Amino acid sequence: MLVPPGWLVVRAGWQLLREAWVLRTRGITVEGRLQRSHWYNGVEQYTYAYVDTRGGRHERTGSDGGSERAEITYDPADPGTTKVRRRTTGQLVCGALLILLLGGPLLPAGAAFVVGAALVV
Repeated sequence: MLVPPGWLVVRAGWQLLREAWVLRTRGITVEGRLQRSHWYNGVEQYTYAYVDTRGGRHERTGSDGGSERAEITYDPADPGTTKVRRRTTGQLVCGALLILLLGGPLLPAGAAFVVGAALVV
């Protein structure tokens, strides 16, 4: 019962860590211009348009932003991996905490329960 939530937490933490690390190591920062904003599930979403270094136009939608212009950091190998501003430190810390404090204890505890149940039967 603890293995699936533990796995989901570790996976989410890993995705946060990976995205932050990729943007920190090979990300390029360009200017994005606010195209529109709308409400989705009670949270305001902002869509920014930006042009990559090859001249391709992309859009990034998320809850961070709000100003007419914003820095967009993107991965040239995967322009879909983006972040408004350069806030990767908090993302790195959050991903590590998810893995270490939540996912790390849940996975071994769940595995111990599975092994314990198998030994009892």
